[in-house]
Amino acid sequence: MTEFRHEIPMRWADLDSLNHVNNVVYLRYAENARAGMSEIPPGPIGAMRIQFKRPLLLGRQPVVVTSRVEQNQIVQSIGVAGTDTEFAAVEVEFGTHAAPEALNQAAQVGSIAVRRTDLDGSGHVSEAQVFELFQETRVPFIDGVLSRLTPGNFVVASVEARYHRPIDWCPALETRTRVARVGNGSFVIEAQLGADGQAFASSSAVLVGFEAAKQSSRKFTEEERQSLLAAMG
Repeated sequence: MTEFRHEIPMRWADLDSLNHVNNVVYLRYAENARAGMSEIPPGPIGAMRIQFKRPLLLGRQPVVVTSRVEQNQIVQSIGVAGTDTEFAAVEVEFGTHAAPEALNQAAQVGSIAVRRTDLDGSGHVSEAQVFELFQETRVPFIDGVLSRLTPGNFVVASVEARYHRPIDWCPALETRTRVARVGNGSFVIEAQLGADGQAFASSSAVLVGFEAAKQSSRKFTEEERQSLLAAMG
């Protein structure tokens, strides 16, 4: 099985408010590596999944993306040169778009503006940029659900995005967001982007409680858990 290895220098702009590499940037690292591969499965991207293993800080060593093709998937591991540590794992499924999906009328309604720079060379919103639109949808949703939201209280453990059809240029997309599941230390947010009752893309994100001072996961307070349960739709 052929393995592709790409080194990508890090930038200050890759970091978020916690001085970790922003979640969406991992997808851009993976996208950058795929652009340099000589072997890509045929057909459009139907789904992308990313699992965040540990925070990645800015450093002098480049990011290393190791990619391999497995039937209709590209499986990618994101690390740093000079170490064996895996910071994130990405799976990209090619072949066909995901099955059509109606917008969830029971979920919270919103909208998000689309920028011209969200589009790729084909004139569609790029798959990695769709992740950013979902992230921009999740943050204000959580802010409205939890009164105790402060930076570092929660981190994203994994995200799956499904692409039902290409997203062409439009001033704004309709959003639907809801809490789908609540545990003692994690919860799931489901979100959709679309228009006219149909989803263009949908996602499922697992978030976990996080204690920034200890850089470790934590259980929810009872107040947080009750607020999340009240937001389930």
